[in-house]
Amino acid sequence: MRSRRFGWLAAAGAAGALALGVFAGTAQATPVSESMPEILPVGSEPQPPPSPVVWEGGNVRFGNVLLETATKTVVVTGWVNQTEGPIEVMVCGAKGKVHEAVLVAPVNPLDLQSACVLAGMKGGKPMPEFGMGPPDGSPVDIIVEWEADGETKRARAESFAWNVKTQAPLPDGPWLFTGSMFKDGEFKAFAEESLAVTYWDPYAILNIASEVGRDDELLEANPRTVPPYGTPVRILLRPAGAPPAPSP
Repeated sequence: MRSRRFGWLAAAGAAGALALGVFAGTAQATPVSESMPEILPVGSEPQPPPSPVVWEGGNVRFGNVLLETATKTVVVTGWVNQTEGPIEVMVCGAKGKVHEAVLVAPVNPLDLQSACVLAGMKGGKPMPEFGMGPPDGSPVDIIVEWEADGETKRARAESFAWNVKTQAPLPDGPWLFTGSMFKDGEFKAFAEESLAVTYWDPYAILNIASEVGRDDELLEANPRTVPPYGTPVRILLRPAGAPPAPSP
């Protein structure tokens, strides 16, 4: 169990502004000696900038993140990373907590947050520490799609988690767009690339709404529902309760 205390600076508005191109200019690189490479303090490493915004018909693309504007659905692609064992994360980035994450989506976290903000999602009051909540923000359904036996399969992300206390999969329920934040000049979602988590995390972009988020030892990957390891997936984030969009 981890515990961190810190001051807060909400990042949802900043991410939206970045997505719209409001922020101008970039940080200037520190000159590096030709004879000795610069050693940067932990936490001050250069961070990737948000990707250019590209319009594709009526949709908007931020790097590997697509916003379907008609349905306000944010779409990323990835793969199945874990089919059994303890989990704290449902979706992480490629450099995230892959030892305890069901799905991996190789995206820039700032691109994902920017797309969510433009889709109308709003973060609430930040959580003070890991495992301490409840989280607050716009309710979101996370839907996972993959191909099997010549057809498109679809499942809610929470069905991929198994509650070891109740010996049952998690019931249907929303996730919350809590949004990550800037702290000490760093966008904290870059730290661990936790995109959607099952253990409440103030740095993650989405947190599970269920009270199971208080306990980091309560959930495991559900081998009864998770597709086979390595299966390519589409991960859809959409307003909770919205009707499913037709598969492409």
